[in-house]
Amino acid sequence: MSYNHSGRRAAPLVLAGILALTTQLPAHADSSGPRLPGTYLVQLADAPVAVHEDTRAPAGRRLDTGTRAAREYVDHLGERRDDVLAGVPGVKPLRTFTTVVNGFTARLTSAQIGRLSRMPGVVSVTRNQMLPLAGEAGRTGTGRATAARTSTTKPPASPPYAREAAPLPVPDMAAFLGLKGEHGLYSRIPGGQANAGRGTIIGVVDSGIDTGNPSLGALPADPVADKAIAAKWKGGCDPGKDPAHRATCNNKVIGAQYFPNDGVVDTKAGDWDSPRDSDSHGTSTATTAAGNLNIPTTVPDTGLTGRISGLAPAARIAAYKVCWVSACGYNESVAAIDKAVADGVDVINYSIGGPDLSVPSGVLETALRNAAEAGVFISAAAGNEGPGTVRHEMPWVMSVAASTHDTGYRTTLTLGDGRSYDGVGFSATALPATRLVDSARAGAGGVTEADARLCAAGSLDPAKVRGAVVLCTGNTGRVAKSVEVQRAGGVGMVLVNEAPGEELIADAHRVPSVHLTSADGASVRAYAERAGATAELSAAVAVPQRAPVVAGFSSSGPETVNGGDLIKPDVTAPGVGTVAATVAGSFLYKGSQGLFNGTSDSAPHVAGLALLLRQSHPSWSVAALKSALMTTASTTDNTGRPIQRTGAGTATPFDYGAGHVVPSSAADPGLVYDAGAADWTAYTCTRDGKLTSADGGAAACAGVPRLDASDVNYPMIAVGDLVGRQTVTRKVTNVAATTGVYTVRVQAPRGFTAEVTPQRLTLAPGASATYTVAFTRTDAAFGAWSFGAVTWSDGHHQVRSAVSLRAEVLDAPSEVTASGAEGSVKLTPRTGWAGTLTAGASLYGGEKRTGTLTGTDHDFDPNTSPLTPATYRTTFTVPAGLKAARVGISAADYAAGSDIDLYVKDDATGDFVHWAADSSDEHADLKPGTYTVYVNQYVVPSGVTSQPFALRYWLIGSGAGHAAAVSPASQRVAMGAEPGVGVSWKGLSADVSPVYLGVVEYGDGSRTVGRTLLSVSVPRR
Repeated sequence: MSYNHSGRRAAPLVLAGILALTTQLPAHADSSGPRLPGTYLVQLADAPVAVHEDTRAPAGRRLDTGTRAAREYVDHLGERRDDVLAGVPGVKPLRTFTTVVNGFTARLTSAQIGRLSRMPGVVSVTRNQMLPLAGEAGRTGTGRATAARTSTTKPPASPPYAREAAPLPVPDMAAFLGLKGEHGLYSRIPGGQANAGRGTIIGVVDSGIDTGNPSLGALPADPVADKAIAAKWKGGCDPGKDPAHRATCNNKVIGAQYFPNDGVVDTKAGDWDSPRDSDSHGTSTATTAAGNLNIPTTVPDTGLTGRISGLAPAARIAAYKVCWVSACGYNESVAAIDKAVADGVDVINYSIGGPDLSVPSGVLETALRNAAEAGVFISAAAGNEGPGTVRHEMPWVMSVAASTHDTGYRTTLTLGDGRSYDGVGFSATALPATRLVDSARAGAGGVTEADARLCAAGSLDPAKVRGAVVLCTGNTGRVAKSVEVQRAGGVGMVLVNEAPGEELIADAHRVPSVHLTSADGASVRAYAERAGATAELSAAVAVPQRAPVVAGFSSSGPETVNGGDLIKPDVTAPGVGTVAATVAGSFLYKGSQGLFNGTSDSAPHVAGLALLLRQSHPSWSVAALKSALMTTASTTDNTGRPIQRTGAGTATPFDYGAGHVVPSSAADPGLVYDAGAADWTAYTCTRDGKLTSADGGAAACAGVPRLDASDVNYPMIAVGDLVGRQTVTRKVTNVAATTGVYTVRVQAPRGFTAEVTPQRLTLAPGASATYTVAFTRTDAAFGAWSFGAVTWSDGHHQVRSAVSLRAEVLDAPSEVTASGAEGSVKLTPRTGWAGTLTAGASLYGGEKRTGTLTGTDHDFDPNTSPLTPATYRTTFTVPAGLKAARVGISAADYAAGSDIDLYVKDDATGDFVHWAADSSDEHADLKPGTYTVYVNQYVVPSGVTSQPFALRYWLIGSGAGHAAAVSPASQRVAMGAEPGVGVSWKGLSADVSPVYLGVVEYGDGSRTVGRTLLSVSVPRR
């Protein structure tokens, strides 16, 4: 098959998928800063294999990269890549991508970055960066116990007077999730739990895998399953270069790849050139999802004994190592996802966080989106940063919160005065009355009291704590604190929270320990000041507990990428006190199993369940699998009461999404909310009215229908900016084997009414139907969230969709643009109240700073001193209280054919809030603060060596501007109305400024309720 220059056959096109729509537009630099030398990911314009019209997977099928069409298209992409490389001498790709992203990574100079950014066929140039692992929550502030690496003293033997306790049972996640028993999902799988996940493959993008762990041993011979795996598996096993840490694959771990970091962190500091795991994160996530069945387990430093199993023990595992010494490369993650999809995995577990993952146009999110289009289910950690920090907010990724399970482990602290406190702990040993020391009073020389109070690494004085129980503070780095106590010779630890509402988490501590609340901790600390203070610790006991409870550390919504128009996280699953395989002898784990806490550990539970659903329903789409897990989730706990969140009372959909997963119901959901390429393309194009640079540019969205995030066919309903009233649309498909007659039950969010049309659906097997829900505000408070639900039932299935609404006063465009020395625009704001709407406007020519730029600088570096004559630098301070602040440059100020670049750095953070774009029309809107601004002359037309520049700025908030007429200035409006507001002007002069900036302010008769920026370009005569 031959392709033309754009990668298309001569036949008419079928638009399918974002990257299939890309055109050869110039690229933009990425948000990591200006063109500084380093390692970059260069995304190219042609669609990757996953979404190209000739190679994409048919509906209900997984992508097959082994077809002749796919191979030929990969060759074509290679030729197009060579064309780009030929235009930029010296660029040598480190890696290439063709499956879910089309592009390559390379080490680039500033000049090469600049040239690539402007080349036809290049979409984006993204600097590599470091991403954190999303769990273990509480090990350190960002995920893993790096502090523990500095405390490598060999653990001493247990104190001779410690009393042994009875063994504690290992928590059984499969039982807690209802997979076992007569009505559990395992009972519906031929062969039961032993065959759960049979014929499926999970790709684990993480820190590698310990292929020698017992949970990853070879599976029994299964010719039927082996044949099914061989038919789709195209990956391999790379043993690595380190002879002491070679990866060895078998029929369980069928694939192992590693992606050496491209310069973000030192991959050799405590790690090795191999897919082998160094710190247990990847091993634990892989075995949580798909570890072998009934592996004998003893967790060191606890009384936990029993057996563990992954949720899909018969599934095969492919490991992709992208995380090195707790740092995960952005480029490496893209490479691993690209490889995993090409290899043929069914599910990807991605327990990696990072702020840039929230950007829908980022290359990594594009890779995840195209993986989903290829039929690969993606389970991702929601994050461990608490309220309002949820990650993975895109509709094609399952974002998973963390919650508790139903087995608790309790330890009692008894003080010398007879008072006792119940806390949590796993210790198999009890300590008799022992000297109690507050770590804040036991710091080593030169150590601050604050560090000693936290029992930071190296902070304790052995002379003060030897043989004592030590009181330590803080809910992060918990195990590292016990390592420090042990190093200094302490024999026990009382760990107390700093703040009310923080959760109590039992860990595998190096000394007998108990974790107490901040209130109990304050009493214990006061007692510890007494002379002769002692503490006695009981051995831990297992007790039933109310569950699930969403962990206080678990990241929650509302999400911000979509303005609250999607509910994230999607679901919650066990992520507190779970047991999984480890790397024996790694810096936190002495044995082959350990304890884990974090959304890193809840995500692989959902990944494991997705394997079971894929096994039972191989033709279901990714969206259908997500829908099944979400609409059947539970919002009540094992006592029948509403799920709680630690420290916050009753949880909401922002904490748990649709609820806690119920896999036995998910296997037979009745109805699903399906979605795919067309939905996700329309959604992405609608976010800003265009596709952003990493997805091909504005032209790629021509003809694509608008789809507000609230109308994405998602299993939950959210409107983050409901003004008066709004109607959302959903489409359901019957995946049951029989015709269903469904009626609706609506729980309207408080302060709103909700009307569903129609209220009855009759659906044959495979049939679909559309319904609408009209929401109207009654007395809901503006800016506050309110929750409800829409549930369809046929008497057997309960198909529940959570609803989240936030009423807003006004919906008006954030900015409108116009041109002409004289002209007008018409605005149609939407009003959320009945009464008076007022409007006023004025325009400002702004001020400018001028000078001359001489020559060009293709290697601009803000750290260069002195700067070249081609670059101008200045500082702006933006005061608080302004209505708007902007700094910018205009092409009208420069000779035709010039390329002038603007860079703006926030001096408080050191981050660049704006960097060079593709034209000389650039600006940045600024918040209060101080900024360093650079104007760099990158290209000048032939015959020009120097030219004047004008850096223009608008600080709008005081002083009179150029008059702009508003008509009407006041009018009566109804709730939900869209009244017309006309703004007109005349007499603007390009000699004053080629761009005027103004603010249209709206009021309700008593206060300002919204603003629209108005930018007017004025042509020179």
